Amino acid sequence: MELDPAIVSLGLALGVGLLVGFERERQPDTVAGVRTFGLAGLVGGLAAMLTPKGAEPWPLVVVAVAAAFFGVGGGIARAARAVPAGESSEPRPFRDLGLTTGFALLATTLLGGLAMSGERTITLVAAGVLFLLLYIRDPLHAMIRRLGQEDVRAIATFVLVALVILPVLPDEPMGPYGAVNPRGAWLLVVLVVSLSLAGYIAQALLGTHAGVIATGLLGGLVSSTATTVGAARRARAEPEPRAAGAIVQLACGVLPLRLIVLVGIASPAAAATLWPWLALVGACTLAGGSLAIRGLADSVARAQPQIPAQKNPTELRSALAFAGVFVLIRVASKATIEQLGMAAFLGVAAVSGISDMDAIALSAAREVADGGIDAALATRATLVALLVNTLFKLGVTRVLGSPALFRRVLPGLAAAALAALAGIVFA
Repeated sequence: MELDPAIVSLGLALGVGLLVGFERERQPDTVAGVRTFGLAGLVGGLAAMLTPKGAEPWPLVVVAVAAAFFGVGGGIARAARAVPAGESSEPRPFRDLGLTTGFALLATTLLGGLAMSGERTITLVAAGVLFLLLYIRDPLHAMIRRLGQEDVRAIATFVLVALVILPVLPDEPMGPYGAVNPRGAWLLVVLVVSLSLAGYIAQALLGTHAGVIATGLLGGLVSSTATTVGAARRARAEPEPRAAGAIVQLACGVLPLRLIVLVGIASPAAAATLWPWLALVGACTLAGGSLAIRGLADSVARAQPQIPAQKNPTELRSALAFAGVFVLIRVASKATIEQLGMAAFLGVAAVSGISDMDAIALSAAREVADGGIDAALATRATLVALLVNTLFKLGVTRVLGSPALFRRVLPGLAAAALAALAGIVFA
């Protein structure tokens, strides 16, 4: 015998309340537990059932607001009783005054009503999100406390770059050869900055020191060049720079994987041809870094090497500088292809690869998307730039570092350079 759909929906409404209440019951400072939240979901479902079809859901709204009101009121009353007479009433950090519980009761009641409308999938997803938001309270608060003023400013600047500047830029080709679409170019800037910001914030959460693996991988996500320079300078003072060698190779191994993501978003057609070669280059350097880590003594492997200082990737100067480089490379690429032919474009790529891989890789990908070049030429151009970039970093380890560091990174970076060269020849 099949159950009435209304009974199933009402059971879902009750289940949502019990799920959220289960999490709230764990909190010693809450004013509502599993029974209260279960009732909130059930009452929300019943209120939705009492609403005539086609009418405004005022019963559900009234019940939800009342539940939130009682949650907040109960929290304030409990907090007031928790402060004995004559003692300071200054609130403890993150003291629950019922606001979170009140909003959770409001959401649970509304979800109970939503379950009765037949939107069961949306109800389940929303209930899961609500449960997770409540569950991660302590880790979320701890993470926020660990962020410094500079880190918060980085996030705020990213909001400015992504949500304020981007929407107001014109969306049409402009400049010499119609090479640049301001909104499209800035969107790529936002993409690059977002990846760098993720690594930057992760480093901030780890503190001033991190393990060898985290230092290399996160440093490569922010800036593999800066990480290589920082590790090379510190290797001068180390008699055995094995850890520095691992960090350099791991950072250089992340760069090709980062390029796969960037190129894949800018031009899936270019990425389809390019990604196997980038993956091969990344595998070579990551393998070298892994072997270096395995060779470390256990005490050294668990040591806390200082993370090379990284520049805030969301600074407007940094974003504008990258945008300027990208625009110059786009114009130079268009002019070179039209005036000198396809082969000269590889020269532009080689020069660009010395300082910045993101700009030339994205420029080549956009040329493919615009129909200016084919995917094979874009692959060769990106790999030429990556080859030059790899050789440049190898030189940095010798000039700014030490002969011992150079010998440590030579096998991994040389293998990566050969893989890039193979891609240039056979792609």
